[in-house]
Amino acid sequence: MSERRLLAPEVSLLSGAFFFIFLGPGALQQHLDRVLGDKRFAILAVVYLSFAFWRVFVGVTLAALGSFWSEVLGAATYLGFVAALWLSTGWAPALAGAMVWGWGAASLWITSQAQLLDATERHGASSGFFYAALSAGQALGVAILGAVATYEPVLPTSIPWKHMFLLTAMLLGLPGLVLICFTPRTRVERERFSLRAFWRVASQRSVVLVGVILLCSSLSYGILLGVFSEISRAATGSQWPAVAFYVARVALCFPVGALGDALGQGRVLKLSFLLAAAGILVAALWRGSPGLSLALCAGAMATQNTLAQSGAMALMGQVAPSGSRHLALGAAFVWRDVGIILPLFVAGALRGALPDAAATAAFRYALFAFATIFVACAFVCDALRVRARA
Repeated sequence: MSERRLLAPEVSLLSGAFFFIFLGPGALQQHLDRVLGDKRFAILAVVYLSFAFWRVFVGVTLAALGSFWSEVLGAATYLGFVAALWLSTGWAPALAGAMVWGWGAASLWITSQAQLLDATERHGASSGFFYAALSAGQALGVAILGAVATYEPVLPTSIPWKHMFLLTAMLLGLPGLVLICFTPRTRVERERFSLRAFWRVASQRSVVLVGVILLCSSLSYGILLGVFSEISRAATGSQWPAVAFYVARVALCFPVGALGDALGQGRVLKLSFLLAAAGILVAALWRGSPGLSLALCAGAMATQNTLAQSGAMALMGQVAPSGSRHLALGAAFVWRDVGIILPLFVAGALRGALPDAAATAAFRYALFAFATIFVACAFVCDALRVRARA
């Protein structure tokens, strides 16, 4: 690896591509209830179940397609899911689209992350820049799609609301697919997939510790897409508190990623969990404006969620050689997908079982539990730092 500069062509193009992909289809996840109603819990859970499965087995399709087509076709599935909803919001097309999207997400993410880490030695800064671009797109996309949600057809011949909403998401994401096509092709020889090779990497203590951190940190994103979305709309009439989640990600990703290069990713991860725990406790005890309380909670969750992901990505660049980096990324980040799935299943199971007031109270108590989990994760980060020095 010879590149020490941050903005290698791969970093710039992949960051730009993910900005647009999450400006459109990625941001749509926050508004799926407008299109799918209560079905969104099950559909999103299927997306991330498929994502988790293919985190393990995507090496099979990567060997067959190569890195370039794995990225291009993976990005295309984001737009394909939106197109499937355009045709029908019934269970069959939505579930089929969700399963295909899960493969595409795994294919795009693992291939792109490995290529980005191969392009530069500044793993923390490059990972932070990548996640900052992605989060900026998602923050802007959530706001834009929220505004489009107010669209009402003026004439009988006007485009129906649902089609206008989904068309906007597709058009916003299309430049991302174009940028992916111009990403330089990687010349790194990837290790061929086998369950033995995957287990060899997945069972490494450093990978397991990173996985546990990702599992706990990603619970917050599952809450954001599920219960938080409903409570936010009930309390404020919109999703503006959720936007705070994405804005916080944009503000923190790059500077903390660069700080991780200087101080060590383990130290920065520990600090992020402690800050998140403190912010969540403040949000749980706040008795003032519900909108501000929710925004503070979203910002606190974003602190550990994004820093854990960018820090974990950087750590995989440090502990895994280029040839097996795709296996390490899949092995670590599959824990992240499981962490997103759990709150979605719980939210779907409890949907309608509790009145709004009871749901809000339950959410407040859950915040105390999450603060406790994040403090525990801070000590896991200590173990990870010791392991990284070994």
